[in-house]
Amino acid sequence: MYHFCKNIEAISAYKPGKPVKEVERELGIKNSIKLASNENAWGFSPKSKAAMEEAIRNANIYPDGASFYLRRKISEFHNIPIDNIVVGNGSNEVLAVILRTILREGTNVVSSQHAFPVYKIMTQSCCAKFTAVPAQNYRFDVYSMMKACDENTAIIMIDNPNNPTGTYLPYNQMMDILNFAEKNKILFIADEAYIEYVRAADYKTMMNVFDKYENLVITRTFSKAYGLCGLRLGYGIGNKEIIGLAHKVRDPFNVNIIAQYAGEAALEDQDFVKRVVKNTHDGIDYLYSELKKIGLNYIETQGNFILVEVPGSGKEFFDKLLRYGIIVRPVGEDLHKHIRLTVGTMEQNKKAIDAIKEVIKG
Repeated sequence: MYHFCKNIEAISAYKPGKPVKEVERELGIKNSIKLASNENAWGFSPKSKAAMEEAIRNANIYPDGASFYLRRKISEFHNIPIDNIVVGNGSNEVLAVILRTILREGTNVVSSQHAFPVYKIMTQSCCAKFTAVPAQNYRFDVYSMMKACDENTAIIMIDNPNNPTGTYLPYNQMMDILNFAEKNKILFIADEAYIEYVRAADYKTMMNVFDKYENLVITRTFSKAYGLCGLRLGYGIGNKEIIGLAHKVRDPFNVNIIAQYAGEAALEDQDFVKRVVKNTHDGIDYLYSELKKIGLNYIETQGNFILVEVPGSGKEFFDKLLRYGIIVRPVGEDLHKHIRLTVGTMEQNKKAIDAIKEVIKG
């Protein structure tokens, strides 16, 4: 018999949605609209496109194994030393590498109910225990999270803003739990994948204090506002010791050459990012207004998606929307009465609202 960690058996694998073409084939529909994966409906910067076209000419050679030029660009963008940066195949890989670096059997990770579900999978794959503290009104309860920590707690993980709820923690609460983690020698991971979309006045990035806390790691992604999710590109920022260990643990050549070129160019086009964010906020405001008219409850969001409470189950509502060519995300588990609706172009948003109205009418 093989000997393996029992936690691996207990993992519930992450289930992405079906490919759009497969959904259309099964249902006999065309021109469906995918609003399920929090993708950027406006694509990516023309500068990234030009960079990708240049990079593909060199696709016959290995990429720079240390992603030096991309890390240098990130260093310049944030005005931080290059040695404090690790780049990954999406921020998911960065998170996984950090967890593999820190966790061992017998340790635990503390996070929250409604946190990004991949956190639990990553933790279990490291043979560690994942503790999800009950949320309060869909928000993380940082003070209960502190109480849930024990002598075996190695990491506290918070995605802020949070996916799938769209909620956030204000800066003072993030600082409270960060200080608690430092005092108790616990690594604190702040996942800021959706930071570009934040409008809350009392939100601040943890980049403000990254150089003052040795136990802090911040992750960012190019998948959302930058529109490069198909290339899988993200990065982590932390103290040199943790980042140095992460470089030892990550796979060689973990970021492909096209992604590296595209990421550099993306950071140079902040005007594009601002347009994406403006369009997204316009879409959010429109969807808020229409959902109120329909009478559906929703959670105010700091991301590029809205968590909507629907009649019946989210899965049933999802299936009915498919008949109208609208693909959303049924959240499941303790949010089984909800769907997550990605904000699309205004035309896509209007079609989604029309379909929701039809489903409710029956």
